[in-house]
Amino acid sequence: MLTAILVDDDYPVVRYLSQSISWKDLGIELIGCYSNGLEAWEDAQQRLPDIVITDIGMPKMNGLEMLEKFSKINPRFRAVILSCHNEFHYAQQAMKLKVSDYILKESLKVEQLQDVLHNLSVDLNEEKKQASEVIKYMQKEALNRSALKEKLLKDTLYQPSWTKEAWLKHARLNGIVLDARYYLPVIVSIDRISEVSRARNMYDYTIAFAVENILQEVLDTMHRSVIFHHNNCELVVWICCEDPVKEQQLLHYSLQNAISAVQQYLKISITCLLGREASGPTELRAVLMPMMKELNHRFYLEEARVHRFEKSSFADGDMYAEYAAFFSRMNDALALNRSESLEGMLNEWAKWVKKSRFHPADVKEWVLQLLMDLQMKTKVTLQVQQSISEEKLYDAVNGIHTMEHLLSWIRHYLKELSRKLSVLSIQSKRPEVIRAQQYVIQHVTEKVTLEEIAGYLNLNASYFSRLFKRETNQNFIEYVNMVKLEKAKQLLQKSNKSIEEISDYLGYANKSYFIKLFKREYGKTPSEYMSWN
Repeated sequence: MLTAILVDDDYPVVRYLSQSISWKDLGIELIGCYSNGLEAWEDAQQRLPDIVITDIGMPKMNGLEMLEKFSKINPRFRAVILSCHNEFHYAQQAMKLKVSDYILKESLKVEQLQDVLHNLSVDLNEEKKQASEVIKYMQKEALNRSALKEKLLKDTLYQPSWTKEAWLKHARLNGIVLDARYYLPVIVSIDRISEVSRARNMYDYTIAFAVENILQEVLDTMHRSVIFHHNNCELVVWICCEDPVKEQQLLHYSLQNAISAVQQYLKISITCLLGREASGPTELRAVLMPMMKELNHRFYLEEARVHRFEKSSFADGDMYAEYAAFFSRMNDALALNRSESLEGMLNEWAKWVKKSRFHPADVKEWVLQLLMDLQMKTKVTLQVQQSISEEKLYDAVNGIHTMEHLLSWIRHYLKELSRKLSVLSIQSKRPEVIRAQQYVIQHVTEKVTLEEIAGYLNLNASYFSRLFKRETNQNFIEYVNMVKLEKAKQLLQKSNKSIEEISDYLGYANKSYFIKLFKREYGKTPSEYMSWN
């Protein structure tokens, strides 16, 4: 369905048109009514309208200024001007902004405007249909090309009997020119793609396609290359060249530019792994197979860099020799909410792991053990559910392929755990405050007021409010909401309750207020939090 907005500082006109036009019959949804151009412009950026019906003379921003802004970000939109001005220069300006119709208010009839909107609706729907068909065709063509290239990659890797001549001929038959003396293979990994996919609400293959486009554009300036999709988080590149030594020097520079371009335009990190040159399919297969399959050899490599592929050796040392002491220190830092100590210990641990070069599987096993032990300690101490189930914890840690990503993930996890402990732990020495906090934790599903808790403690409400603020550095209602929102996070993760049911369950009479508090605390609405987790 098409969308439209009405913009006019004459409220009776806006009300009359919003009620008199048969919007639904026209296949148009009226998504906003505004009294000036600035208000319409600021609000409509969240959802750009297809049609703008506007007056010219308005406060803050007039109609022509607003339409000029719309035309810069959406050249396909349509506009209808309703004006008291019949001067030629206004109509002339409107024509430059591709205004579809200019109607004087003194002669305005609903039927006339309805006919105009009907014609606009037909034009826009036809235009959108044609654009959609073009996009579908381009996507189909791109998918066909991608499928042919993927088949060539698989055939190269798993057809051991091919001669170079037969290989080149097979490629040409599929529209791919590989004629060259040498080939430099590159593996391009999209770093932390699962996190990127959740944050952007995009499919992995869409992200990979966007990275491929930028990579191809950068490489085409200095190289002859073919890019293949190995999987949704990796691209394989073959650089065709005559002099591999000279080409490698140029390629290192190009790949660094590609990393910067992907970061700049997509806000995504990629890491490039450069293999040794190969003269044909047999050598190319021997070089590529270890690069593609042996992920452990990339574990200690820095992200967003160009690396030459080398097989790594790992230490056989016992990682668990210092485990008990480290767990004790980590647990103390969490319990006492010492974030700086926690960060220091984590950096110290990472430095030790990198220097020792333990096997990646051992490092992940050690991390899983630590996090599950810390979760169990939290559960026993505060009687709260685990942040993440053991199964999800295992999947999350084992889905990480670099030490840099693992360290970042642990840092985020411990930060969340520390925050939970700081919210729910009882740190005051005053018995009244301790009893109040215990009461809130035990009655988290009930509506708890300042007056109610003051009565429970036999204290004056104003005195208790000042006491609680002085002891905890937050007011009592803020503390109640923090405990309730922490419980809401657990329910969103673990239960099948709807957002409205959770709001009611936690004693909030107004769902909108609950959503507002949740977003202010965590930066996401409850529904966004559920999809992210």
